[in-house]
Amino acid sequence: MGGLSLARTKVLQVLDRRGTVRQSVLAQELGRAPRSVTQSVEALEREGLVERTADPHDGRSKLVRLTPEGTRALISGTAAGEQVLREVFGAMGAEQLGNLDQLLDVLRAALSGAS
Repeated sequence: MGGLSLARTKVLQVLDRRGTVRQSVLAQELGRAPRSVTQSVEALEREGLVERTADPHDGRSKLVRLTPEGTRALISGTAAGEQVLREVFGAMGAEQLGNLDQLLDVLRAALSGAS
């Protein structure tokens, strides 16, 4: 997605949707270990895509927010990803898309039964 890994794009998507959040909330929302989120956030911060500040209510916690540059990167990455999907799925006919939809239903059912 425009030079961003999927994991880092997900961080930006959560921040775009939720606004400023504690880093621990971000980890919980992503279903990832706090340390791995810290590493992602630090990398994104070095690139100017997010900003971290001390939580005024809890000095041990950090607040994370998307920067304007982060918003631009997310928009660009999302547009690039959508273009790839249009190219891939646009090349498929209606019957192929119908078959794919059926296969995805089977996978969804199998995955929900496994959890």
